[in-house]
Amino acid sequence: MTGRATPGVTVAGPGRLGRLPSDELLGFLLGRRWFRALEHPPASARVAAAVHADDVLELSLVDVRFEDGLGGFYLVALGADGGDAMTDPASLRRLAQLAGVDTPCASVRTAGGEQTNSAVVLDESVVLKLYRHIEPGPGIEAELLHGLQAAGFTSSPRLRGVIEGGSPEPHTTLGIVTDYVASAGDGWELTLASLSAGDTGWLPSRARRLGEVTGAMHAALASSPDPLIAPEVPGPHSVGELTAELERDLALLAGTPLAGRLDEVRDVVRSLGENAELPRLALRIHGDYHLGQALWADGGDWVVIDMEGEPARPMSERRRRTFALRDVAGMLRSFAYAADASSLHGDVPAPADWELSCRSAFLEGWRATVDPRLVPAGERGCERLLALCELRKLLYELHYELSHRPDWVCIPVAGLERILGET
Repeated sequence: MTGRATPGVTVAGPGRLGRLPSDELLGFLLGRRWFRALEHPPASARVAAAVHADDVLELSLVDVRFEDGLGGFYLVALGADGGDAMTDPASLRRLAQLAGVDTPCASVRTAGGEQTNSAVVLDESVVLKLYRHIEPGPGIEAELLHGLQAAGFTSSPRLRGVIEGGSPEPHTTLGIVTDYVASAGDGWELTLASLSAGDTGWLPSRARRLGEVTGAMHAALASSPDPLIAPEVPGPHSVGELTAELERDLALLAGTPLAGRLDEVRDVVRSLGENAELPRLALRIHGDYHLGQALWADGGDWVVIDMEGEPARPMSERRRRTFALRDVAGMLRSFAYAADASSLHGDVPAPADWELSCRSAFLEGWRATVDPRLVPAGERGCERLLALCELRKLLYELHYELSHRPDWVCIPVAGLERILGET
């Protein structure tokens, strides 16, 4: 049974954060890793709502305005001493209770690095995740996990509970609690470690199974009776919308080694779009699918995690029905990323056929388990739609690396050069 709770304000007044002036509140936020304001310098901040307050936990939504006129809500959780609630067992127990899950919090440890959310493992039993950049409405990850469970998919963590707040609109998801999955690590770190150690067969021997799990995930999403998840027939202009999106993103090539080949890339996009074929169904997808989102569980199988979609995309776009091949493209790009990262940043080149063997095995496994309605009927048309989806992912990678890791820009650039050389 999935718990679902709405925090209520149990102590009157604005709370500790609400009494801080704007500059002090901004100073508090700027010290947090999950407050990512690299591209939009913040101008002001105020507490929009004290979502929950009692003697051990204060949850507040902070409305931040940026210098370019944009704004956003951020969730702050304070413990009884005014420190970070995510390091205080009593506060964490209260947060879990708000999701309808009671666990003693006798042991607490962080789960991965903070990015746009914060996650901790409680009692080696459940994972509590707080979303930090809050968009109004139900959370995408909670919707997808609930839909997958309803369809009988078992290769994702079981959703145990949801924390909801009444602001900025009712039923806004603030956090979730899921079962903890014991694992050796995620596919990205295990793949790079294996290549570094000279074990070139670790991922290729598991890639088909990863494809099978991915296909089963897509088949479950395509069969879900939940109206929030149920698939739909793609519109006749779906491929045109994808190519238009790609052409808008081509401006990202400015300032890269491919700046002088802009027209060439544009011609490839248009050629692929003219001959791509539509599948019979569009569906909700994982949306940010790569090796880091798949755990190699202690039971000897893949478990898919972190179904929030690409953080830089607006919630409405991440919730939109689209092609299952977008997830496939994301994982295929992750294989290429691992090969290039091992060579460029680990000084251990992957074998020449390593990426191709991973791709082939993954696609074979995906085809074996996916709902055929999610795959374009014609082989050539399917290949072209997949290539378009990979191009879209490449441009997303390029934007990310230019913004966050300039020394990694060479990886998506190399991918684009390979595509230009093949078409």
